Amino acid sequence: MKQPLIILIFAFLFPTAVHAIEIENRLPASVWEIEIRLNHTPPYDRAFNGYGKEAPLQQLILWDREWRDSVEGKLQREEQRLEIRMAYGLTETWTVKAAVPLLQKKQSSTLKFESATSSQQKVLDNLASENLNGLGDIKMKLIKDMSTRTTWHNRGGFILRLPTGNTGTPRGISTNAIGEGHGAVGAFFHYTWYPLVHGIRNGFRIESSNELLGKRKTLDGVRGYYSAGHRTDIHYNWSIERQNMFVGTELHYFQQAESRLPLGKSNASFLKEINFEFGYGNLSDLEQKPLSAPWQARLGFSRPLAGQNTPIAHRWELSSTFYF
Repeated sequence: MKQPLIILIFAFLFPTAVHAIEIENRLPASVWEIEIRLNHTPPYDRAFNGYGKEAPLQQLILWDREWRDSVEGKLQREEQRLEIRMAYGLTETWTVKAAVPLLQKKQSSTLKFESATSSQQKVLDNLASENLNGLGDIKMKLIKDMSTRTTWHNRGGFILRLPTGNTGTPRGISTNAIGEGHGAVGAFFHYTWYPLVHGIRNGFRIESSNELLGKRKTLDGVRGYYSAGHRTDIHYNWSIERQNMFVGTELHYFQQAESRLPLGKSNASFLKEINFEFGYGNLSDLEQKPLSAPWQARLGFSRPLAGQNTPIAHRWELSSTFYF
């Protein structure tokens, strides 16, 4: 047990971070993969509205309020996320994986409505400035390697998200709370192939989640049942890894069905974004010889391209991965 603890401590001290590119590495039996991801979302105050146009963030948060255009001021959010991912090879083809996030969220509001009624003012009060810190929603995966060849391999599995992030009060559809307040079950399929060029890798991934029924407050403070829209994510990535250097890019698209609150209002959302990553480590040396401590560190940047009913938020990510 000392070796995993030492590597975890070293991972925190190492200038590490989080990468957005979704890459699935095969794990031999009884091998651990530890990944530390640090994600920084700088302050943002813009969003794609229901027509896919850029608008102030409060237009997204107050999307079902007819008086939203009369609100003055600014709503701004930022987020830091530290995620520890641990994977273990149960057998040569089965892997179990857990992701434990620690989040810090900050919301700053100067919203005001001069002729607001008491109910309208209550909505604005529920969007007041606040800082939140805590454990996020934990995600578990059970992964099966289905088939493998010299130039490609594919795997799939099941996903379970636990509603462990209970810091803050989830309000509205685009909540500022640490967790979603409800669980989810889903599945994914990932296909990786290697063209006949040394070091180049391509990957395609599709992931779908069935959001479970939960409880949430409306922006008016009314508590009731909440049904989040089911979600699908599609990823395509390309990367090259030579002489211990890594360069990669990924296109990511997600679509979420309508989310419903007791008011009977609903919405749907999608987002298209592109990710870039640069990294360094000794994983390339595994092609020539076994290593006692394989590792890799990466720096990434994500930029939204288009969307609907989603925030416009850029992200910087750092990550480090260790195997033992």
